[in-house]
Amino acid sequence: MNLKSLLTAVLPLLAATAATEIKEEEPLTVTRTHFVANPCISYLANSLLPNNPEGLTTGIPVVFVHAPRDNKNGKNKIDYTSTITRTNIHTVYESGVPKSKGTEENVEVKTEAASTITSHFTTTHEISSCSAGKCQVHTYTTVMPSVYTISSETAPNLALVAAKASSNTNPVASFETTSVSVAETTTTSTVFSATETPESTYSPSTSMEPLPTTRSAPVTSQSVVSESKSITIDVSSITDNVTISGNITQVASNSTTTSSSESLSSEASSLQPYETTLSTILISSSAAGPYFNSSMVSTSYLTSMISAESTESETSSSQSSPETSSSESSTTSSSSLAPEVAAATDICYSGDLFAAVDTSAPPSVFPRQQLPLSIPVGVNNNGVPIQTNKFYANLFLGGQDSMVYTYPYGMYWSKTNYYGFGVQHTNVSNRVFGSQNTNNLGVSSYYFNPTNNGEIILSATEFGQNSMNMAVSGMTEMAANVKLSTTPGDTINYLEIPIVQGMGFITGIYNGDLVPELNSLYGIRTLELEQSDALSSNVLKYRATLFNGVEWLIYITLPTEDDEFEFAAEDSYHLKASKSVDGLIIQVAIAPETSKDQFYDAAAGMYVTDATIKGSVSCSSSASYSFVYQTAGTSSSGNPIIFVLPHHLQTLTSTSGATGITVASQTKGEMSGFLTKQLSFSETIDKNIQFLPYLAGRTGALSYSADQLTLLATAANDELAVDIASTVANMNSNYFSGKVIDKYAQILLVVSDIIKDEAVTNETLADMKEAFETFLNNQQYYPLMYDTKFGGITSTAAQNGDDGADFGSAYYNDHHFHYGYFVHAAAVVGYIDKKLGGTWAQDHKDWVNSLVRDVANPSRSDSYFPVSRSFSWYDGHSWAAGLYESNDGKNQESSSEDIHFAYGMKLWGSVIEDYSMEARGGLMLSIMSRAFNLYFYYKSDNTVQPQQILPNKVSGIFFENKVDYTTYFGTPDQHPEYVHGIHMLPITAASSSIRIPSYVQEEWQDQVSTFIDNVDSGWTGILRLNQAIIDAQSSYEFFSSDSWSNRYLDNGQSRTWSLAFSAGVL
Repeated sequence: MNLKSLLTAVLPLLAATAATEIKEEEPLTVTRTHFVANPCISYLANSLLPNNPEGLTTGIPVVFVHAPRDNKNGKNKIDYTSTITRTNIHTVYESGVPKSKGTEENVEVKTEAASTITSHFTTTHEISSCSAGKCQVHTYTTVMPSVYTISSETAPNLALVAAKASSNTNPVASFETTSVSVAETTTTSTVFSATETPESTYSPSTSMEPLPTTRSAPVTSQSVVSESKSITIDVSSITDNVTISGNITQVASNSTTTSSSESLSSEASSLQPYETTLSTILISSSAAGPYFNSSMVSTSYLTSMISAESTESETSSSQSSPETSSSESSTTSSSSLAPEVAAATDICYSGDLFAAVDTSAPPSVFPRQQLPLSIPVGVNNNGVPIQTNKFYANLFLGGQDSMVYTYPYGMYWSKTNYYGFGVQHTNVSNRVFGSQNTNNLGVSSYYFNPTNNGEIILSATEFGQNSMNMAVSGMTEMAANVKLSTTPGDTINYLEIPIVQGMGFITGIYNGDLVPELNSLYGIRTLELEQSDALSSNVLKYRATLFNGVEWLIYITLPTEDDEFEFAAEDSYHLKASKSVDGLIIQVAIAPETSKDQFYDAAAGMYVTDATIKGSVSCSSSASYSFVYQTAGTSSSGNPIIFVLPHHLQTLTSTSGATGITVASQTKGEMSGFLTKQLSFSETIDKNIQFLPYLAGRTGALSYSADQLTLLATAANDELAVDIASTVANMNSNYFSGKVIDKYAQILLVVSDIIKDEAVTNETLADMKEAFETFLNNQQYYPLMYDTKFGGITSTAAQNGDDGADFGSAYYNDHHFHYGYFVHAAAVVGYIDKKLGGTWAQDHKDWVNSLVRDVANPSRSDSYFPVSRSFSWYDGHSWAAGLYESNDGKNQESSSEDIHFAYGMKLWGSVIEDYSMEARGGLMLSIMSRAFNLYFYYKSDNTVQPQQILPNKVSGIFFENKVDYTTYFGTPDQHPEYVHGIHMLPITAASSSIRIPSYVQEEWQDQVSTFIDNVDSGWTGILRLNQAIIDAQSSYEFFSSDSWSNRYLDNGQSRTWSLAFSAGVL
């Protein structure tokens, strides 16, 4: 039973009472209160008023308190009080929350010419938490008021009005709303009212920005350089099963570091992650929990990390290997096919999550060059590398007038008709849905929001077609700064517009002699000045209602109170200030649907200018991170207003400052507003995601039968009969080279840690090192360079003018896709080499770290790269698009390759003992799991994305402003495997933590199963290995079939790894 149904049934009774003419009399109040557990409304009404004929009015006030059943962790209650008082003049209907259960509500007779309806919908959520025998109860309450005034003539319709008001009430979460000053009295005066509606009003464009579809397919058939091998795995010697289980825990800490995210700074930390002191090492038995998938650790590996002063460490080292010397351990640990496997390492690191990887210059093997892309005049980041993949990149690309999406708002430089900076919000009713080139007939294949719709345009009377210039600076991981002026470089007279992700106000700061002006493409029907005692004397508040019916709040903060300043309408499209005021602040925001202006009132005058990310981890698993906003100006609450996305709400550590205001985002659902300067989150890192096959939540040992091992060995012998170095070097793309070298790294891992063949491990390891030499010496098809213009390791493919070569990677497209394969392959090679006593990872750490720094530099102290080029900590995933203008903003086509970079970085950090990097990669995986399952992967119960696209099951290309169920290299009407498979490859130990089984099951049942029998290519293997997440038996049977064909394999996928994964998760 919901509140809407209750009111719909009961309020007609109250309205009928209100409409009945009765004589004036002394007010009589009778209160009867019942607490109900959720029966149907008819039973409720009959119980409250027994023997009362239907339709008969009573004049009796009725109080309803709806109390849902308690649940195990807490209880919720919704209290709704309705009181109706009748006089011979009119009816006054009042609703609210009783002060306490059973308290009688006094009712006053009000003789007025109109009725005021005030309702408060209150949701209370109590959560109990107990620890060490002590319990605490936390109560979160959301109170949502609504006020309506009606004349006595409309009293009979009162019930319908009240019912509608309650039905529009939609609390997003049970957060306690913060306390702010509420106006006791508000005076509203009309500044402007259009006398007539224009003959034609603005209508947004519904045309969709076309996609380029000329990119190469990322999946190609196997292409190898065959080579006969003298050393192969002796298949006949495999007679025993192998079981891999157990873990070793090491504790890493630093006395100068605190685990509190509040006190950590990625800039200030002097901690070098690989210099961390490891103080303790513990051995756990094979029955100690989930299986861990690094299989062997040599004594030399352990002693390099363990303090020699610890007797416990020495004991642990001897237990990890049957041999006593480092060299002997390195040899014997990989020489036997015996089923016993040494335990794996499990590091316990506590410290800064955002410690710099390195701050020195990238290796000289990367020549210093500049991309042949001009940076517009006025774009200057004061020596700090310019971000290439962030939400504001359109400010310096193309004509500089494409959309910028700050979430929840969209913005753009308006250079025609109206001159300034346009602002628009997302109206879900204006979304454009359509279907084209899809395999799902009758289902929308895309949706987008109209663009460049300046509902409000921040401007100045001095701006014009030839008298407006834009400067862009302060470009960081979450912010940029725009300045508009009549002449280039004017540092006195300019309009400054900070652009920060999540900002709740669009803010313009007017400097010098500029006279403020606001324009609107839609036109303004009315402008009202709202004065109240909740606002400071220097703050003016206006409400502008556009001709499209949308209301905007406009706040003007003056440096000091100025009675001579006025804001008036020249016409429906131009609002102008009476004069210039140096330092004047104009802030605009979409008006909330419910009566929550007080939160905007409380934030007015303060605005955000930048945001930094900081965080810490405890024992490599409990992560805390924060967005810390820098602000300017002042507000009555001392805070700005910030909006968060749905995935943020899942891990917020504090709900302080919650407002209950929600605003629609472009493609990520409803956003929630908070009065705060800092948003803090907590995540759990899955430490079980390591090298070998793993299913999220899986416990027990990783085991292989002798038959499975025999087939694994046969497949490995077949796939290793190649010249690995030549095969990799022959690729005409760094993307394909990365996929191929990573394929052989996975085979090496299987041979070393599952099959455990010493000779083939050593030979394959040597071949892999040789294959890497091509890249370490920068002699591949497209050598890399250090781009001194944007600060990055990028391809030289565009130096001859072809910016589309190698998937556009020269212009920073897909760097995390490309480099993720190399980083993961390096992690595998480094891990096995280190296990055998080698130093390959340390010897080549700078080269691999350069790739990591290019994609995911964690710290502003590293001046050679922008911070977190690809991964958006605010969005919860990476953006693949680089230096290419798009009115729909940044996009990403492959969620799974985004996953693979973070996974590879995590493993690489483990190998080189940069435990901050390792934990950061794990945190990225945890965050992506939330974001992808809300925004990219569509289960039937998804409430974030529009229902129209859910049957597609996957987003396709996900933009900031558009979701398009397709790919850049083919459409699903011809090849549905493309759009689904590109979000699967490659399948690794990290896959099932993000591609959760319940989603994979729905996608398989509703989509993949309908077309997989028609797929006969490298995509087949990708789809079938993904099947192992939900049906490992069928997946293994496919890869182990006697009718197996290598045509089912992409050049980045091996049968060896596919068998190992599917068999391992059986």
